[in-house]
Amino acid sequence: MGYFVFKINIQPDILLNYRKSNEVKYLLFEMIPLAFQNVLQVKESNGLYELIPDKTDEQTFQKLFIDLEEKTVELFEFHKQVLLQYKKNHDIHYSKDFLDLNETCMNKRRSLEKKYPGIMKAFELISDEEVDIYANIESDSKVGTGITHLRKFYKIKLYLEKHRQDNVINSLDLIAYYNPHTEHVLVKSSSETAAQNYITALVELVNGSRSANKHIGKININPIYESISLDGEYTEISYTIVYPNGNPPLDRYNILKNAEAKEADYKLIGADGRPLKKEPIQEMLENEAKQGYLKSLTAKGKNIYKKIKTLRQIDETS
Repeated sequence: MGYFVFKINIQPDILLNYRKSNEVKYLLFEMIPLAFQNVLQVKESNGLYELIPDKTDEQTFQKLFIDLEEKTVELFEFHKQVLLQYKKNHDIHYSKDFLDLNETCMNKRRSLEKKYPGIMKAFELISDEEVDIYANIESDSKVGTGITHLRKFYKIKLYLEKHRQDNVINSLDLIAYYNPHTEHVLVKSSSETAAQNYITALVELVNGSRSANKHIGKININPIYESISLDGEYTEISYTIVYPNGNPPLDRYNILKNAEAKEADYKLIGADGRPLKKEPIQEMLENEAKQGYLKSLTAKGKNIYKKIKTLRQIDETS
């Protein structure tokens, strides 16, 4: 068990306004805690601000999930009937009831994903092949209606069964602190994924509050990485860098500052499909990642290994 370290980043227009009036310290020590206080309880302790959320009612999730499951089972039976009919005489007929039910299921699932965004991790971790075996889903490219929802729902169900430690339902039910001295959010957990789910839920909570936005605008909170390892060969690497609160390389700072852009997307592609030279890319990415300015990183090729910084104990320097 330790504290995973994340960095809060403010959008450029907000940050520049505070800089112009020499009130950055006021932003960090007063306005950010006040913004957090609009969406949860905040308690000052030894120079840090503990973030204390309202308890999530897990029964609410279960009620919504069971309702969606019942409708999905009904949709599954419809789909089986359409598929069976197609196998018999190559005729495809979707009844109005089937189409309406499919739309209802998708809307309810999307609503659940918005309310509990951590469940969407299922779509990254579980393949179509795995979920087809798990739920006994039989598919045919000619009978496509309904299959997207069926796979997504059962991926979520399987994910919740296999990854209980990720805490996706009660994502905010962890101990966490905001440190105004370092602009860090420190999340106590034994699971990196659970800590990331906490941050996802916290950002959504803050950015969804007009009262919080009034003080600090919309924010993003990125991991502080201990290391990034590019293992293998990559023909394409894409990454997103956010507007810096600190002192990044001057050329990147100038373009983001002058454009008043909150972030910049980059894509590096090897010449004629050849692998990229990893060393300069890794050096640059690690520099940004260790400061909390690397928002996303994907690649074509082997896996990228990233380790979020963790601390055993925390204080004003954390």
